[in-house]
Amino acid sequence: MKKYTLLFYGSMFILTACFNEQSPVSNVIPSVFKPQLDTLAHLRGYKLLQEKISRKKQQFSPQANKAEDYFFDMLNDSIFGYWMQTPWDFNGHTDTPRKGEIACGYFVTTTLRDMGVRLQRYKLAQQAASVIVEKLCEPNSMKRYASLQKLNDYLKARSEQEIYILGLDYHVGFVVRKGEEVFFVHSDYIGRTGVKREKLNASQAIRTSQSYVIGSLTANKNLMQKWVKN
Repeated sequence: MKKYTLLFYGSMFILTACFNEQSPVSNVIPSVFKPQLDTLAHLRGYKLLQEKISRKKQQFSPQANKAEDYFFDMLNDSIFGYWMQTPWDFNGHTDTPRKGEIACGYFVTTTLRDMGVRLQRYKLAQQAASVIVEKLCEPNSMKRYASLQKLNDYLKARSEQEIYILGLDYHVGFVVRKGEEVFFVHSDYIGRTGVKREKLNASQAIRTSQSYVIGSLTANKNLMQKWVKN
């Protein structure tokens, strides 16, 4: 009888230990349960998105603000999403989201090319961040700052819906302002984490830079007109 009692309590201990190990669900990282990426479906969806953008942009008048709004929505809400988690590499130049690696400059030029902006993807991506800003942004919106506070003041004074290109000491990416929220979307070299969206003031890449050059992409009327016509 004593033998069976010991076996009973021993079994209960094992069952309790297994239950307790699995019970704190709140401690489990949700990404563990995400299904593996279906690469072919991902790329098919991206191709269809590009085709949709190409058709839709032809319906806008080159002078219409609706073209600018559509550009903002598609780049911010759709194109960027497909590239999230694409790994960073200094020499990365993939033109396929989530396949291969991509450096910061190539992330900027490739996503804009996929939006239908006509540009030299390789040549422009290899330029200094200030050159990328100068080539793509509205000239009067371009500013240079030596402090993050001045950069924040600049953004607060601008439109509540706008996409910028921001150059740092050795890095470049997009700044997205929508309402009161401001995000930095870039291929992050820190920890080689790759393409991500993070709050501007929480970004380590932003906070460690000593200089900032910024310009508005979506306020560039000349760029928007060429985008509609192409």
